[in-house]
Amino acid sequence: MNPRIRVASDVGGTFTDSIAYDEDSRVITVSKVSTTPDNRARGTVEGLRKAVGLQGGDGQNVVYVGHGMTTATNAVIQRKGARTAFLTNTGFRDLLLIGRQNRPTLFDLQVVRPEQLVPQELCFTAAGRIGADGAEIAPLSEEDVRAAGRAMAAAGVEAVAILFLHSYANPAHERRARDILEEMLPEAAVCASTDINAEFREYERASTTVLNAYLRPVMNTYLRSLSGFLQDAEKGLGLGGDKPVMVMDAAGGLMSLESARAKPVHTVLSGPAGGVVASAHVAALAGVPDIITMDIGGTSTDISLIRGGRPEVTRSAKLETVPIRLPVIDINAIGAGGGSIAWIDDGGALRVGPMSAEAVPGPVCYGRGGTEPTVTDANLVLGRFDGNSRLGGELRMDVASARAAIQEKIADPLGLSLDEAAAGILRVAHANIVRGIRVVSVERGYDPRDFALVPFGGAGPMHGSPVARELRMTRVLVPPTPGILCALGQLISDLRHDFVETHILPYADLSAEGAAGLIGAMVARADEHLAHDGVPVEKRSVEVRIDMRYIGQSYELAIPVDLADPDYWAKLPEAFHRMHQARFGHADRKAPIEVVGIGATGIGRIDTPHLPQLPAGDGTPAPEARVGEREIYFEPLDPSEQGRHHKTAVYRREALRAGDVIQGPAVIEEVSSTTILYPGDRLTAHASGNLIVEVAQ
Repeated sequence: MNPRIRVASDVGGTFTDSIAYDEDSRVITVSKVSTTPDNRARGTVEGLRKAVGLQGGDGQNVVYVGHGMTTATNAVIQRKGARTAFLTNTGFRDLLLIGRQNRPTLFDLQVVRPEQLVPQELCFTAAGRIGADGAEIAPLSEEDVRAAGRAMAAAGVEAVAILFLHSYANPAHERRARDILEEMLPEAAVCASTDINAEFREYERASTTVLNAYLRPVMNTYLRSLSGFLQDAEKGLGLGGDKPVMVMDAAGGLMSLESARAKPVHTVLSGPAGGVVASAHVAALAGVPDIITMDIGGTSTDISLIRGGRPEVTRSAKLETVPIRLPVIDINAIGAGGGSIAWIDDGGALRVGPMSAEAVPGPVCYGRGGTEPTVTDANLVLGRFDGNSRLGGELRMDVASARAAIQEKIADPLGLSLDEAAAGILRVAHANIVRGIRVVSVERGYDPRDFALVPFGGAGPMHGSPVARELRMTRVLVPPTPGILCALGQLISDLRHDFVETHILPYADLSAEGAAGLIGAMVARADEHLAHDGVPVEKRSVEVRIDMRYIGQSYELAIPVDLADPDYWAKLPEAFHRMHQARFGHADRKAPIEVVGIGATGIGRIDTPHLPQLPAGDGTPAPEARVGEREIYFEPLDPSEQGRHHKTAVYRREALRAGDVIQGPAVIEEVSSTTILYPGDRLTAHASGNLIVEVAQ
């Protein structure tokens, strides 16, 4: 019988990770190939072919493809999106430039604001006005719109973003302007704000719409190329035209290729979102619902907090200073990855990142022309990697070049030994990551000691133990295939559609019956989109939230509601007070509350793959699990002491069994990543495939 294979891929800055899952045998195979910056779709299909080939199948056996990527994120960071124009109301031409008037540094008189995605000369206006109640105050000037269209055509714009005041209450003017510009600029991507986000706060809505327009041509090109490679039997995967291809969105759900082309802003940070979803899933299998994730890739570390098995989702985020007003998994991304460059600042202090060697040229040890020492080079010099091993199963590492780079650039200038310099690089990187974890935990009222740390990504498990120790966290949970976990997220995520409508009025003025009418319309809208995607009725569900705040506040909280509870509307105020107390440390039960908006999330459940279980062991790893030992330098638990080399046992992860116990120091190697146990750590293999580490304090 031919296998039925589900595949997924995650395109990172340095590597492209792929996973293949046989639905019948429940066997998982993985591959890790270098990202191809010239055309990331090529590397994606190369990795998928390799993973599918390990299953003994080909593209004809593939029944599902999931995909997460950094295409949108990189386009914004590198400012390589489309030439975009902006159309708004007369008198509001400078909306994008003025923004919220936040100062990045409060007392810097010479602060320079970041470059806008739309240059000032491509911002246009049209007369007309809609009021906050949705009534037309002044008709739209279609001549102004056409004049703007002629100027846009002359300027060679590739995309247009349209934002009119209060269009969330009445989108008629925006839609008419969109129709006119689509007729005048047939080759351009024209985006109206209410097609992306129908919420109040014009600046954030404008910024989100501009970002969507800016990315649409880029994503169209990329996804068209990806589709071609997937279908091509000779150069690609040979998929066939009837197989579903789903793209990860930033809120932790899946969207169709059609939706991703129309709303590419939803794919920003889609790769890291997959890792968070997969972390929650595999940790729950081990009975650990409260975790902090630490995804260390080649360029960055992405950090998120999960309570009760559910990732935290926010509707206010930023990408390279560009505000986004959409549901996004709350991820704190910092410039600390395996490829982060170590350097000495003008004051003589050792720094790590945020600059990265990226995929090309990469760390010095990759032998691709890199000259600046990185975190990966430091790990290699200290023995965390075997100098004769091949990273990701393919890439041979150059130990001598890594040693020479750290000696010349770090050790000699600081008067340190080679080992001290390499360990110093790791210490600084760990300090950066610890600060990032405190942002999502301590600064939001959570004690990290109440959570388990879940490190993943190619470099995550190498750094889990020292980071957890710095935070006094007692447990580290290393998931199965940690270097491929973001790709696994695309196999287990559900289809998702998010909707929100602005309705600003006092809670006391909105009856339960009136609220039920508004909520019912949104639930029907979400269900309609799921039906359009072909989700069976029994696999559809809709989650509803009410955005509320104290009257006079400028921020709101999203309160989930249980529509099955007949008294849900009466219970809302107390639920709001409790959440306000938990989030901000105070609540005023006598203060009046107002409703700001209603949100609905349509969920289309997929058949979650059954991950393989480890066979039972007797507590001691089998002889074939241990493959040798090597000298590894470990920094001490007490910073006042000296580090030293330890003889360290090396194990193959795939040979471990449920219940096997390993005492640190030790190394657990696998294709996608390497786990390091520090002296005093104790690892137990769980039946779910997770490795649970009790961290020495």
